[in-house]
Amino acid sequence: FPVIRALIDRNRRPGRYIILGSASPELIRDTSESLAGRVAYLELAPFNWQEVQNVVDYRAHWLRGGFPESLLAASDALSFEWRLNFIQSYLERDLPLLGLNADPMLIRRLWMMTAHLNGNLLNMGMLAGSLGISNPTVRRYLDFLESAYLIRRLHPYHFNIKKRLVKTPKIYIRDTGILHSLLNIGDMQQLLGHPALGGSWEAYIIQEIATRIPPHTELFFYRTQDGTEADLVIAPGGIPKILVEIKFTSTPKVSKGFHIAKTDLKTERNFIVCPVDTGYPLSEDTSVLSHLELDHLLR
Repeated sequence: FPVIRALIDRNRRPGRYIILGSASPELIRDTSESLAGRVAYLELAPFNWQEVQNVVDYRAHWLRGGFPESLLAASDALSFEWRLNFIQSYLERDLPLLGLNADPMLIRRLWMMTAHLNGNLLNMGMLAGSLGISNPTVRRYLDFLESAYLIRRLHPYHFNIKKRLVKTPKIYIRDTGILHSLLNIGDMQQLLGHPALGGSWEAYIIQEIATRIPPHTELFFYRTQDGTEADLVIAPGGIPKILVEIKFTSTPKVSKGFHIAKTDLKTERNFIVCPVDTGYPLSEDTSVLSHLELDHLLR
């Protein structure tokens, strides 16, 4: 990086160098220390549905995830095999190169446990107890997985709300193809009959939305101690504007909890995202939104 810094300083033109990596700036510390004021960061997630809708069916995208080799494989079996190899090589090579000095088998177990927790509140004590390590060590390992863009911790919205709120984050595997491999789900028939179906759909839609939101827009979930809950709060500038419930059903209904969440947060637009062909109004202030029309959320 010192060499690149010197070359940049000789001729300050944007876009002269593209530096590729597989982790966040927090892990690649040299860039922030050596190229401060000379570098901008872009997160390039695996393909979202909008980018490949003319190439594959959304079911294949959901099942296989967005990594090109997995998504475009000749069969589900070859896609599954690629993802298993990816997981192994990432554990054994990439994470150690990024500075994670831990037993790859231990990290594999942690990754698999987070897959089983996908869409649920993160229970650090349970993970630590099951793995036989301390809470701070679990937190450090999860920080690495999150900084490597492998998991997402979705935090609860709790600003300016007088109710007693849950303050524990929920955890998701970002790429549903990786999620399904960790859960040993190899094809759509297995997925549709699996107990993790709802959580997988939720993770898929959240990742799709996360890759499309404009800068300075934050994502949260909402849950009170008495069980009132909404899956996703879209908050431009930290202000809740859009409330989203994510359901794998063709006949959605507005739940009592979602109605209360709308009132608590005073959101302007409210949606239930489902696998339907087209959206439609469900009530005066809530609409069903097709998973194929997610851009309507941000208009």
